[in-house]
Amino acid sequence: MTSPSMIHAARRAPDALDHVIRMVRVMQERTSGPEEACTIVHLFQAGFTEAQVHAYRDPARALMQGLPTGLRYNPPGRLAAKLALGRVPEIRAAFARRQAAERPTWSAPVVTEAASA
Repeated sequence: MTSPSMIHAARRAPDALDHVIRMVRVMQERTSGPEEACTIVHLFQAGFTEAQVHAYRDPARALMQGLPTGLRYNPPGRLAAKLALGRVPEIRAAFARRQAAERPTWSAPVVTEAASA
């Protein structure tokens, strides 16, 4: 059995949509073949790993039916976090200016000679 972390990594891979499209082609070829069905064994023979089969099988079926694949889902708060990241340099610059204003300025020490007795 494939670990959930491997399936999650396969779903979030940058080239996941390419793999789904390739899986759709394999499924369509096998459906029109002599067996009239595409099994897991056919997908393994086409070069898919077990994690890829589990991750891309349902999106491939959805794509064949004209439905959204669901691979480009953004978790809640992702957009807000990306917008906040854009403000990081501005916040850091303001913090540095405030620290510089509060820091005492350096001046040379005043040296006085004591009168010798």
